[in-house]
Amino acid sequence: MLKITITDFADEQRWSLDGRLEGPWAGELRSSWRKTRRQDDTRRCIVELNNVAFIDQTGEAALAEIMSQGAEFIAGGVYTQQKLRDIRRKSKRGRMKKSKE
Repeated sequence: MLKITITDFADEQRWSLDGRLEGPWAGELRSSWRKTRRQDDTRRCIVELNNVAFIDQTGEAALAEIMSQGAEFIAGGVYTQQKLRDIRRKSKRGRMKKSKE
């Protein structure tokens, strides 16, 4: 189960995630992101992962997509912080491979 809370402010949009970011819940996050977040929205976007207990590969892919669109992340736990570092590293490697091709 994953709870997604979106709070809109004049200068930022804040997404708070609670639960497990896996399988269908990761798909729900991706769907919500695509419906809610507009490319012409210049507000800062912050994604809070303080209460996320688990992230599978589907969840990592969802976070990588969100990250690639400029979202900032807040993670309190060691597990979640490490997952974000892994996603950033994979994302950078993917960009480097594309630029060499």
